[in-house]
Amino acid sequence: MADSSKDQPPPYTQGGNPQAAYPPGGYPQGGYPQQAYPVQAYPAQMVVAQSPPPPSNALIAWLSCLFCWPISIVAVMKANESSLSAGRGDIERARSKGEGAKKWAIASMVTGTVFGILAVIIVCIVWFVVIRKYVDPYNPYSD
Repeated sequence: MADSSKDQPPPYTQGGNPQAAYPPGGYPQGGYPQQAYPVQAYPAQMVVAQSPPPPSNALIAWLSCLFCWPISIVAVMKANESSLSAGRGDIERARSKGEGAKKWAIASMVTGTVFGILAVIIVCIVWFVVIRKYVDPYNPYSD
């Protein structure tokens, strides 16, 4: 019979001995060994129910600009500070700034209404007392 060692290729010799990488009994039966990972303890998650942010009263502040704009600028600034505080999560400050914006807006509306009524009264007085005397030709009291 022929020599069987001549039919096989020569052993691989470059790069080390490949047979040393396997255990002497062959492949492990259970597959790869299990690696132990460290157990991480996570803190308990706390669920916080957030109430809706307090009203900033921005709409009433901007509408008050129609009545008396110098006072309503303060109301608009307070409403803006209320919105920014609510965005930062400072609910108490947002509530107080929103209430301040509402107070300034109401003050602006009251002031504008009072000035408007006074303006109408002054115009009526000027019309009926001063101008009507010179405009009405049938007025017996005109010179």
